Amino acid sequence: MNSKREAMLMNPERKIGSKTVSARKIAKGATKEAIAGYLFAAPAIIGFLVLTMYPMLASLYYSFHKITIMSGSQVMEWIGLDNFRYIFSNPSSEFKKSITVTLVYSFVNVALVIVFCLIVALLLNRKFIGRNLLRAIFFLPSVIPMLATTIVWQMLLQNQAKGGLVNWVLLQMGIAPWDFLNDPLRIFYTLFIMSLWTCGGTIVVFIATLQDVPGELLEAVEMDGGNAWHKFLKVTYPTIKPVLFFQLIMCMMTSIQIYTQSVVLSRNGAPDRMTYFINVMIYDHSFVQVGMRGLASAEAWIVFLITLVITGVLFYFQGALKRDDAMGKRKWVR
Repeated sequence: MNSKREAMLMNPERKIGSKTVSARKIAKGATKEAIAGYLFAAPAIIGFLVLTMYPMLASLYYSFHKITIMSGSQVMEWIGLDNFRYIFSNPSSEFKKSITVTLVYSFVNVALVIVFCLIVALLLNRKFIGRNLLRAIFFLPSVIPMLATTIVWQMLLQNQAKGGLVNWVLLQMGIAPWDFLNDPLRIFYTLFIMSLWTCGGTIVVFIATLQDVPGELLEAVEMDGGNAWHKFLKVTYPTIKPVLFFQLIMCMMTSIQIYTQSVVLSRNGAPDRMTYFINVMIYDHSFVQVGMRGLASAEAWIVFLITLVITGVLFYFQGALKRDDAMGKRKWVR
């Protein structure tokens, strides 16, 4: 008896029996599945680490240095927070005007795009002859590269001496030509029109979202005497609200990152630096002007923090960071 007990103590797997073998097989299978999953995700993980994380950390490191090119090599000098002090306190810094112009454009553009796309999507969601053709017409400009689109608009809106088609039409109608590309205000009109011209992807997303609005709820509102506004306010808007908020965030990010339109339509932010958007300034300081690469890195990180704050504010007012508790009070979600 003692010898059997000692054998069981020395070899506990025999006591557990088939359960141990089954647990080992499950653990081994889970390990293989995890390895396969990481292998499939490896390209995305490596791409994120190499193309996103490393450049971000490198730019943060550069932002505390003065970087100059001497004898074909890059020389870095630690200057601490001097780049950030220069951005906010030096009168020659153009950061404040550039970020102001960028944010004004972004907020106005987001409002115009979201409202325009939602209205068009609501109209194209109705049943009528030629609906699919109109959907295709609105979507097609969004697949054209922005560079090509901007060049076409530049050819259309340039002055009459350069053969601008729009100004030629105005002259034929007896109207004085407009300087669309050199007037500080009209060039913003041009940018907004171009943005609406290329927002077909957002329209398609809204149309797809409107397909999920419950038809029985719309009929119930109609039976209760509600009009189109009541249907939208009580049924449609609550249904599409998450997608609407997502598109608002994405449109805000895209607007802040505007670059191609400014470079093609104007030079150095002309007229009067009104199109010297933040991405144009960062590129200018990084690759055009000498010895300002560290300053450009600091500017990029400030823009990142500003974008993060704007996104957080949008989430706050959208209510995604709060929830109702049992007493009906707002409570932070942790």
